Amino acid sequence: MNISPERREELSCFLKKFGLCFDDYEILNRAFVHTSYTNENNLNVSESYERLEFLGDAVLKIAISDFLFKKFPEQNEGELTKQRAWIVSDKELAVLARKCNMDKLVILGKNEESLNGRQKSSILACAFEAFLGAIYLEYKQLGLKAVYDFLIDNFEDDILNSKFNNYKAILQEYTQSQNHKLPVYKILDEFGMAHDKTYVMGVYYNDVLMAQGEGKSKKDAEQIAAKLALEFLKVEIS
Repeated sequence: MNISPERREELSCFLKKFGLCFDDYEILNRAFVHTSYTNENNLNVSESYERLEFLGDAVLKIAISDFLFKKFPEQNEGELTKQRAWIVSDKELAVLARKCNMDKLVILGKNEESLNGRQKSSILACAFEAFLGAIYLEYKQLGLKAVYDFLIDNFEDDILNSKFNNYKAILQEYTQSQNHKLPVYKILDEFGMAHDKTYVMGVYYNDVLMAQGEGKSKKDAEQIAAKLALEFLKVEIS
């Protein structure tokens, strides 16, 4: 598939936002080509993003697994699996794709374009995975690290604040549904050197201490406290 100078410039500007460089613009462009375009233009299906999506899906799961494994040492295998499944779902990946304007890069067939395919979560999620596959191939031996760095450098907060991981948000939704009151977080203790502090945060509801969490930042400690509070209240995290 020929890449026009205008398209190449568009892709180049996209890469610059994330500090990425590509030599193979053909692979990069292919990450955004939907099968509706290849079908309408009698192109081989290999010209679409499907194969890159297959690769990117696998790389994404490895990168997210590695991140969650290190970030949540207290979580068991079942909890980590559920968190990963939520993060790599089409709904969540589409949010990330829209955040970096991938919807503007996707190449669709005329019919799919008329059906507002550019905003479909399934298409955007596939394009996001395909882009990760393209990064993996472009950076060769450092491909997995490049994918990991791209995800964490740009989307760590999104990953940590996804509804599944955001125990504080889930706890708040629950308490508000009960009596419109919010949980309150207070520092119970802090220890360690100034550059390596550990915080102990307590979470109160109806002026009762439900749980306390320990972490290297107040936010991490609050999330752990909220998770333990949800367990105390027997609130199921789906």
